[in-house]
Amino acid sequence: MSKKLYSLLALLIAAAFVLAACGPAPEPTEAQEQATEAPVAEATEAPVAAECAYKIGFVTDVGKLRDQGFNEAGWNGVEQAAAELGLGEDCIAYIETADSADYIPNIESFISEGYTIIVTSGFAMGAATHQAGIDHPDIFFIGTDQTQVLPDFSGPELLPNVTGLIFREDVSGFLAGAVAGSMTESNVVGGAYGCPFIPAVARFEVGYYNGVKYVNPDATILDVYHPGSLDVCFVDPEWASETANTLIAQGADVIFGAGGLTGNGALIAACNSGVNVVGVDVDQFVSLPETEACIMTSAVKDLQAKVSELIISATDGTFPGGEMFGPAGLAPFHNFEDVIPQDVKDQLATISAAIQSGEIDPCAPFTLPNGDASNGSTFCTPSSVEGNPYVAP
Repeated sequence: MSKKLYSLLALLIAAAFVLAACGPAPEPTEAQEQATEAPVAEATEAPVAAECAYKIGFVTDVGKLRDQGFNEAGWNGVEQAAAELGLGEDCIAYIETADSADYIPNIESFISEGYTIIVTSGFAMGAATHQAGIDHPDIFFIGTDQTQVLPDFSGPELLPNVTGLIFREDVSGFLAGAVAGSMTESNVVGGAYGCPFIPAVARFEVGYYNGVKYVNPDATILDVYHPGSLDVCFVDPEWASETANTLIAQGADVIFGAGGLTGNGALIAACNSGVNVVGVDVDQFVSLPETEACIMTSAVKDLQAKVSELIISATDGTFPGGEMFGPAGLAPFHNFEDVIPQDVKDQLATISAAIQSGEIDPCAPFTLPNGDASNGSTFCTPSSVEGNPYVAP
């Protein structure tokens, strides 16, 4: 073949390729469409946290939030209410108070951040909470263990936006004392407590003392209060542990601990020594698992449910203001259900009925069969115990 013919053939082949490239593309098959078509996402905005319909703040006293008792129960009430209201975690917050001088600044911190419901924990925060209620009438305040009083505690002044949630600790203390007095084998029982000037603690102690004496007039009761200031008396488990061991050395075979982390220290030390105990504020068989083997019951108050209830009421127009009593009684016997005799359980039910009827005032002194006087407290609340039913084990 001549050189000219080769050149002509090469030119024709090149032209064919050019024409093919310039021609219309073949229609893709359905499979090709599915394989090659890139998915197109709809345009969306960056996620934004839902706005809080309500912001709820919780301020502890100098005790820690995770005290396995009082403060933690109050915070659990905040979380329960938030769940019922459909609020996210960013709508609730807490502040642990390190010093009593920080009560007002901690409350004001929440106010400045737009919180509309504020729960303050413990009697000592009463004056600060009351003043905040006066200064901020558009904010709801719930004060646990707080009577609503004037800043100098000289008398009551009820405010519509502040509710003091209070309990008859002497009722649950009396019932707990009746258990201890009935179950002691050495006829000696003891208790380790927080500050004596905190009304709830004093009512627990006097109720416990009177309950023991009511069922066992000859029993010896060794009750010891923490000697320190408010900044330490609820957060000193070491002192309580030493105190419990001292009481046990003096013959006590039942120990009652009431006072936050301090009380917990007494309960754990007693359990470690093989001595039975009575918990406080919440069912400490659940909250303080170190005591499962030795805790007979707990002197409880329904703090979590009542805090939640009051928070909800602040959102639906039914907030009561003033003061509200919450129920107090006994926790279940748990591991001691089959240990505590039926006649003791029957007596507890009889005592509860007598408290409800007013026949027994667990916080008032009375004359014992041997002629001695029982204990009394200047912090006793009025004799009416409506709303404080016995929680049957």
